Amino acid sequence: MTVQELLNRFIQFINICAVYYVIQLVRCALLSLGVFAFVYVLRKTLMKNKVFLKGALWSLFIPVLFIGKMKFFYENIIGVRLFWRCTAAFMSNVWMCWLYLGGIFIYGFLIFRRKRRLKKLAAHMDKRRVGSDLVYVTDAPVTPAAIGVFKPRLVMPRLILEEYDKGEIQTILLHEKTHIRLGHLAFYFLWDIIRVLLWINPFLTIGMRLFKEDMEEICDRVTISKSKGDAYGYGQLLLKSMRMLRDEGEAFNMYAAFTGDKEYLNIRKRITGIAGYKPYKQVGAVFTMLGVILFTAGTVFGIHKISYDRCNPYNTITVFDMSTEKVIDDDSEELRAAVSYDKDYVYVEAEFLEELVRKNETESENICFFCGGGYKLPGIGYGGGVAYVATDNLQDGVYKIVYDEPEDDIFLFIFKLM
Repeated sequence: MTVQELLNRFIQFINICAVYYVIQLVRCALLSLGVFAFVYVLRKTLMKNKVFLKGALWSLFIPVLFIGKMKFFYENIIGVRLFWRCTAAFMSNVWMCWLYLGGIFIYGFLIFRRKRRLKKLAAHMDKRRVGSDLVYVTDAPVTPAAIGVFKPRLVMPRLILEEYDKGEIQTILLHEKTHIRLGHLAFYFLWDIIRVLLWINPFLTIGMRLFKEDMEEICDRVTISKSKGDAYGYGQLLLKSMRMLRDEGEAFNMYAAFTGDKEYLNIRKRITGIAGYKPYKQVGAVFTMLGVILFTAGTVFGIHKISYDRCNPYNTITVFDMSTEKVIDDDSEELRAAVSYDKDYVYVEAEFLEELVRKNETESENICFFCGGGYKLPGIGYGGGVAYVATDNLQDGVYKIVYDEPEDDIFLFIFKLM
C-alpha cells in the first residue's frame, strides 16, 4: 500500500467513524429532551418533597447515552418516521458530523480550561491541617468547596478558619466531605461529559443548576444527620457564612455557603428546605441508592439487548453490473434461491445468470456478486468479498466462482472493535 493509498484509507476510516458515532449521539441528544422534561415535571410535582428520590431522577440520563444503537430506529415504524431523515442527513453529509464533533471539542475544551484554572489556583493555596483533614486555604471571600474528582481537595476561605469556632468549622468540613463520600463530585463530572457529548440539547446545561440544587439538598440532609446537631443551628451557620463572606468582598454575589457553585442563587429555597428537615432512616436511603444503581444497570442492560451488536454479519447478496456501475439485484428471493456462497466460492445457477444477462442487456463478464461482510448499524458496513463471473467453470449447471474477500487491515480491525 502506497503512502497516498494509506492516507486515503485513513481519511475514509475517520469519516466513517465520525458518521457512526455522531448518528448515535444526535439520537441520544434528541431523546434527552424528553427525559429532561420528564425529570423536570416530576421534581416539581410528585417528587417535590422527596429529597433522595428527587435526586435519583437525574440517573435517568445515564441510560440515554446507550440508546443510539437501538433497533427501534430502523425496525420500528415510529422510529423510522421520527429519525430516519435526520439519520440520512448525517450519513450523506459528513461535514455535518464534523460540525457536531467540533461543537463537542470546543465545549469540552472550555469546561476543561475552567477546571484546569481552578486546579492551578488551588495548587498555589496555603495548606493547613484541620484535625485530620488537609485544607487548602484561600484569601478570597469564596464559599468552602470540595473540588477535583480523582483527588478531591477541600478549599476554605481564611476568614472562616480564623473567625469560626472549632465546632462550626467541623460542620462545614463535614458538609464538603459528605459531597465527596456520596460521590457528588463524580456525578458532576459525569454530567459534564453528558452535556458535552449531547451539547445540542441546551437544557442539559441549564439543568446543571437544578441538578446541583438537588445534590446540595441531599448533602444538607445527610450533614445535619451526621453532625448530631439540629436543623436550626445548621441554618444559622449557613446564614452566618453568607453574611460574613458578603461583607468581606463586594464581589460576593449572595450565593449560598458550602456549595462552591455561583449558579446556586436561591438561598431562600435552601434555607426553607433545611427548616423542613425531618430525621430519615439511613437504611431507607441506602436501599434507595442501591435501587437506583440496580435500575440504571438493568436499564442499560435492557437497552443493550434490543440494540445492534458491535459486529453484525451481513448475509445479503448484491449483484452489480460493472459496465454501468449499477445494482442489478439486491438480496431478492429469486437471488437467494439461485445464489449461495461459502468462504471460498460463490455458486450461481447458470439459468439464473443467463436471465440476468438477458434482462439487463449486458455481458456475463461484467457481472459481479458482492457477498458477506458485516455492519455496525444498517447502512454503515464493512468487509465483504467480490466474485467476478467466469464462464469457463460451469459444473452441473452451476457456476463455481472464486470468492475474493480482502484481508482485514488495521483500520478495519479497529472499526470492528469500536
